[in-house]
Amino acid sequence: MSQHIFNLWKEASSSKPIRRDAFSSMYLGRLQNAKRHTPGGQLSVIEYQIQDFVLCESKGRLQDVTSLALLCPGDDVLWFCFQFQGKTVFSTGRATEPDSLFSFTTSSSVTQFTLSAEKYWALFLGLSAASKQQLLAEFPSLRHHFEEVEGEALPAVPISRPDRRLLEVFSQITMGSFSTVYHIGHLFLQLYSSYVQRVEEYMQRIKEEPNIQLYYRAVAFIRDNCQEKILNRETIAKALHCSTRTLSRVFEGRPLSLNATILTVRLHKGRELLVRRADLSIDQIAGMLHFFDASHFITQYKRVFHCTPRQERKMLKSNSG
Repeated sequence: MSQHIFNLWKEASSSKPIRRDAFSSMYLGRLQNAKRHTPGGQLSVIEYQIQDFVLCESKGRLQDVTSLALLCPGDDVLWFCFQFQGKTVFSTGRATEPDSLFSFTTSSSVTQFTLSAEKYWALFLGLSAASKQQLLAEFPSLRHHFEEVEGEALPAVPISRPDRRLLEVFSQITMGSFSTVYHIGHLFLQLYSSYVQRVEEYMQRIKEEPNIQLYYRAVAFIRDNCQEKILNRETIAKALHCSTRTLSRVFEGRPLSLNATILTVRLHKGRELLVRRADLSIDQIAGMLHFFDASHFITQYKRVFHCTPRQERKMLKSNSG
């Protein structure tokens, strides 16, 4: 009889999948008094609000396109988001990428997102009222970046190992009624300290990209026109449709200034002519490249190539012979 009961129990237990408590695997799982619910049975959601802070974590395997409502404690909330899995689609159509973190602001009491049918996991950390203003005062560049993007989300950056470690430590802290606000505020401060630095590096790269492109266009123009008599800051800027100040700026911090680049390109062209045009004299090459005279060409040539043009030709003849 006992063996029969055991077999019935074994069949029943094996036929039902063992459901692991999704809440226990979430970073906000240990927060006391947090609201836990499963809208539509597809997402496990933890929401927690205290003073100026609101935290929301959603995790699950979605079978259908789902809507996620992010409740805001008031107007003008600053959000920090970890997108671990899946994508969050804003009302503007902008979609986040997995394994990324970013920051954005909302100005309504409820913000709706669209989630695709896939594995989804995201953590939203919101800050409002006086605490938000204090954080922005702590990081003035953060406020400046939000003004630049005019209400859009700031650039997303990859979630780093230190970011995950901060969350792991936070999720393991035993918080009391007095210390909870402190620990949440400390988490915000640490996360934004790292994030702001990475956003500034990203913004700087974006600003530098046009300058980098202009730099390579300028170098290419110099190479193509190194035999032109008048090749200077003004003629190059005019050809590239930029100001002389902008042209000078793109050469700042480079190994060679603009004038040094023109000189070096002409010297390399002179070396090429020495090799390919044995019929040309050194005086002729110096003239073709608009050096003051042959002496000036020889002096600069030796400074760069550590031999005179004549010695270079002699070595070429001996090597070919």
